[in-house]
Amino acid sequence: MQEPAKALQREARHLLPRLLADLLDEPAVHVESAEREGRLRADLIARDAHGRQWVIEVKTSGGPGQVARAAEQLLTYPDEGVIPVLVVPFMSRAGAEVADRARLNWIDLSGNAHVRSDNLYLRVQGLPNQRRSRGRPSSPFAPRSARVTRAMLLDPDRWWLQKELAAVTGLDDGNVSRIVRRLDQEFLLERRERELRPHEPGVLLDAWAQDYRFDGHDSVLGHFSGSGIDLARTVAARLESAGVHHAFTGLPAAWVIDQFVRFRLTTVYVDEDPRITADRLGVRREATGANLQLVGPNDTGVFVGEYDHEGLNCVSTVQIYLDLLQLPERAAEAARHLRAQHLRWQRGAAG
Repeated sequence: MQEPAKALQREARHLLPRLLADLLDEPAVHVESAEREGRLRADLIARDAHGRQWVIEVKTSGGPGQVARAAEQLLTYPDEGVIPVLVVPFMSRAGAEVADRARLNWIDLSGNAHVRSDNLYLRVQGLPNQRRSRGRPSSPFAPRSARVTRAMLLDPDRWWLQKELAAVTGLDDGNVSRIVRRLDQEFLLERRERELRPHEPGVLLDAWAQDYRFDGHDSVLGHFSGSGIDLARTVAARLESAGVHHAFTGLPAAWVIDQFVRFRLTTVYVDEDPRITADRLGVRREATGANLQLVGPNDTGVFVGEYDHEGLNCVSTVQIYLDLLQLPERAAEAARHLRAQHLRWQRGAAG
């Protein structure tokens, strides 16, 4: 076990007696190392005043990859009459969603919890993260770094060499190595000798969505003549005529894919300063009641995987999904629909 994991396990053993006692409204809970009972494959065990045994796996992060890994370990635990539970420093929103889908019990060291067992239901949420650390490693989903994840999600069955990822992303070998190491630490990859690919593409997408910020792009809002898909097609024609590389995202892209939900705001990435584009088109720049959003991407990687759909050039389905999660109107509903219908990855045979 690596030193950070050992240190967290020691800290969890120290904090959990009081934390569990508070959650259960009991005077005391005993916690000890599971190593004292060789049949247990978890990190800690706890016994409460009612004689219930808690089998505890400690992970260093509440990210979706580590939560999914813990689910694989805890939900196959053979003994009955125990409560399997994951303990993390702080449970992320995306991690909690993975845990809920797997019906995995969890507690974080800030006091949040979701535990379901016979005659027991605990749910505490909304407590702030008491364990924010300084010097947090750079995110593998920073704008340029996310090129690695994007490449793998666009071809999730492929086994990649790191040098191949460097070639397709335009990043140097050192950067790719650091990004892959961070993804590995979050249990988001699987390996076959020197090759790698997403362990679970959907979990990798959840982890990226948790860090992704649409407001990190450079956006200009304004008014342009027209509405809905007709406006999008007019803007596309004008951009094509002006020679501006562009790709639609958000609700117009969801519309041309599945005719899902009528919309007001047309959102389109442009490969130049969006203020220059607005002037080219004659857009009246004003945020209130805007029907057009021109977006200068914080990294040109957003254009990777772009494709023409019914005459409208769109970013990849993965990018559309990420953007929909943070756009207005019924974009969140469109994101759920898009994921259910078009991002249901099925593993092919490993080659």
